[in-house]
Amino acid sequence: MQMMLKKLPLALMLAMSLSACITVNTPVSSTPNNQNAAPITSGNGHSGYKLASSHWTDVARIRQEAQRLGAEVGANRMTKVQAAQYLNRYRLNLVGSNQIDDNMYEVYQKSALDSQRGVITPEQSKAYIISALKGWQQRWNDMSRKPTNPAFTNFLMEVMDMKPLQ
Repeated sequence: MQMMLKKLPLALMLAMSLSACITVNTPVSSTPNNQNAAPITSGNGHSGYKLASSHWTDVARIRQEAQRLGAEVGANRMTKVQAAQYLNRYRLNLVGSNQIDDNMYEVYQKSALDSQRGVITPEQSKAYIISALKGWQQRWNDMSRKPTNPAFTNFLMEVMDMKPLQ
């Protein structure tokens, strides 16, 4: 899998590495839209928590769609921002909304916009995404209501070669 990620076209990596780290260090409260949240846990946050049975398949599907969209960006058939918007609709239809993926998509979309406008470099974009992902990694164990399918976030974790949320 690592090798497959390294072979991704540059356009795809740019399309995937598009975010800005804003207010990532502040906790995000659970909303009624967080339909895929696991039950409240006690202690260290691990008791009773399980990822959705479709989680890793969903991550793979998001990866495949990102690859397809990256090819579209590379062929100049869509912009980075359009690709980010399409990927968001895809992930919402596939796994629904949850606080972590919703936040990471906002970060991803802002970066796509800033990158497309030339405000940030691809390296800065990648650093923003990594910073936001690290923020969620730090909060994960202390969360009382973890989403059962943070597939978009774990897709980004995979792309950035980071330990997934589980």
